[in-house]
Amino acid sequence: MTNNEGRSWAENRAQLRLHAEDLIRGGTDKVTKIGGGALGVEALALLYRRASDPDFAADALKLLHELQTHQVELDLLLEQLQTSEIELAEELAHYQALYRFAPAACLVVSRDGRVIESNAAAVALLGCTPEHSEEQTLTQYLAPPGRGDVADLLERLKTPGAVATCKAWLAGNDSFELSINASLISSGDLIMIVMSHYPAPHTPPARS
Repeated sequence: MTNNEGRSWAENRAQLRLHAEDLIRGGTDKVTKIGGGALGVEALALLYRRASDPDFAADALKLLHELQTHQVELDLLLEQLQTSEIELAEELAHYQALYRFAPAACLVVSRDGRVIESNAAAVALLGCTPEHSEEQTLTQYLAPPGRGDVADLLERLKTPGAVATCKAWLAGNDSFELSINASLISSGDLIMIVMSHYPAPHTPPARS
C-alpha cells in the first residue's frame, strides 16, 4: 500500500515518527494535545508521579515520551488524511465535470441495458433523462435493426476493461448512423457507452 507521494505505509510511518520526534525536540503545541487524546488525566497524573520517583523515573519518562511521540504521529497522520480527502474530492469533481460536459454522448448502463447515467450530450442526442430510471433502456432509443447488435455487444463484454463496438440508428431518425463504443467498468456490473453520430451513408438494413 502506498500513499499519494508514492511511499509505502511503512515508509510513511517511519517518516511520521521522525517528524514527530523533531517536533517534540523543537517544542510544539501538538505535544500538549496528549491530554485531550486517548490517555486520561488520571493516567497522565500517575505517569508524572512515577517520573518524580527515582525508582520509576526512567521507565515513566520513556513511556511519556513514547506516548507524546505517538500522539504527534496521530496528529500528523490526521492532517495527511484530511489533505488527501480534499485532493480526492477535487479530483472527483474534476472528472465528474469532464463526464457531464464532454462533447461526446456518454452513458453508463447496466448489464441488461438500463440507463444508469447519461451526460448532457447523450440527453441531447437520445432525448433521455439523466436520472436513473429502470424504465429507460438504451435500446428503446434505437431503431429495431440495431437493437439486437447492441444487446449482443453488451453480452460480449466479459472482462473488465474489455471494449466492443457496433453500429446502430436512432429510433425515428435513420439519417444518422451511430457508432457505439462500449467498455466494461472495473466493477464488472456497469458498462460505459460512448456514442458518436454522423450522416448515414444508407438507410438501415431491414430487420429479418
